[in-house]
Amino acid sequence: MDLSTDDRKLVTQPYDLGVKGISDDIARGRLKLAIEYQRKYVWDQSKASRLIESLLLNVPIPVCYFAEDEDGSYEVIDGLQRLTTISRFLKNKFSLSGISVLKELEGKFYDDLAPRDQRRLENRTIRCIVITEESHPDIKFDVFERLNTGAASLTAQELRNCIYRGEFNDSLKSMAKNRSLLRLLGSDSNSRMDHEELVLRFLALTSGVELYKPPLRQFLNSHIRKNRHRATTSRELKMFESTCDAVYEALGDGAFRVVGRDGKAHRNVNKALFDSIMIPAAFADKKALVRKSAKIREIREELLRDEDFLTSIGRATADKTRMHLRVGKFAEALRSIGIDVNLPDLSG
Repeated sequence: MDLSTDDRKLVTQPYDLGVKGISDDIARGRLKLAIEYQRKYVWDQSKASRLIESLLLNVPIPVCYFAEDEDGSYEVIDGLQRLTTISRFLKNKFSLSGISVLKELEGKFYDDLAPRDQRRLENRTIRCIVITEESHPDIKFDVFERLNTGAASLTAQELRNCIYRGEFNDSLKSMAKNRSLLRLLGSDSNSRMDHEELVLRFLALTSGVELYKPPLRQFLNSHIRKNRHRATTSRELKMFESTCDAVYEALGDGAFRVVGRDGKAHRNVNKALFDSIMIPAAFADKKALVRKSAKIREIREELLRDEDFLTSIGRATADKTRMHLRVGKFAEALRSIGIDVNLPDLSG
């Protein structure tokens, strides 16, 4: 990640939090577990019981990581399963099962424990590291990625959904359900927020493709961060919807898929091809796009036989030169068949 010295600001604060305090903070909403981006609670009763037994035995528990939100509350970035287990046990949601050392506690709920064992559990502490609000958002995103090493790691867009929650993020989710977009993508399935990322790419690049510089991840982070507290404007929404409608009418549901050597379209959408088509189309005469759909299909096929274009959508796709090349080539091809495209100058 290419960050300046100022952008590398990371402020952390360690705390040793008691189990009872953690449970109380969860109940009061000061420690947020039920966050949309997070993986669901997946521990079974046996695994959960072993954690409680470890706390009773004073076995060290791995560090938990929190992010401080603007309102001063903490979001759990790493440690969701552990902290959810603690909260559930103190609320008598499960009994101990399958423990190997404190066998006399088998089958007991929290309320069944002797007062001494309850106090012992409540007073155990867990080391927690808080990434404070003062930390730069870009370095915070990088830290979250490094911590995100579980079996079901979050995608970049799922992380953005965590870090940059707000009206703009909500707008991405709504726009990702656009009917024409779903037809273009050929699927309603969106389990990893791929559709929201495509919408973000569209909004970020149409607002400043001429200013684009890699890494793409940071470019997208910057756009959602700067706009997080506002909803998308009527102009942005109209541009997105009209572009999706026109591109679908012109190219159909295979618009963003590359055909392999076997003659079959790839299963996954090519995001770089999405850029190359959607961005010029956003600045083009939409009625002309639909009217000249047959020629546009021919243009797309010709570009997919162009070695430079294929390289720009196949390797190092976040490179500035390749980004501008693929967007510029499709825009120029549209102009060659008489379609006006008011794309910003990409020669700088």
